[in-house]
Amino acid sequence: MSFARRLAFHGALLFLVGLVMCIVVPYVANPRIGLSAHTGTLLNGTVLIALAAVWTWVVLPPASAAVAYWMLVVGSWGGCVALFLAGVWGTSSSTPLHGAGHHGMPWQEAIVGAGLTLFGIPVLAGAAIVVWGLRGRASGASRPY
Repeated sequence: MSFARRLAFHGALLFLVGLVMCIVVPYVANPRIGLSAHTGTLLNGTVLIALAAVWTWVVLPPASAAVAYWMLVVGSWGGCVALFLAGVWGTSSSTPLHGAGHHGMPWQEAIVGAGLTLFGIPVLAGAAIVVWGLRGRASGASRPY
């Protein structure tokens, strides 16, 4: 299975999870962050589907393509889980605008903060690698313009 197909699969699955997540938004400790988790998961799924659509244009060595793929997939899933936990636990230190008036236990705040940071960085790095792969052309290819 190609990276493009697997990105599309994970994107569609994240999108589905985001849709289902909408059902529980009113029942989490902080519905505002729950709504952010819902929309963020939908957005992450959409981004993975969009990247799958252009993946054939990405020119990278196989190892770099694999690194970008795994960073995007793991980072997207992990970030969505961390944001959902923020809503369930009602944490606010990592999301002060959406968490105003809510406070989680210190260990919950630490897990959410670490999750949003540790999974956000790979998504950013994976996206940068893909942009790098989209910038040029394969050796020997002629320019269409």
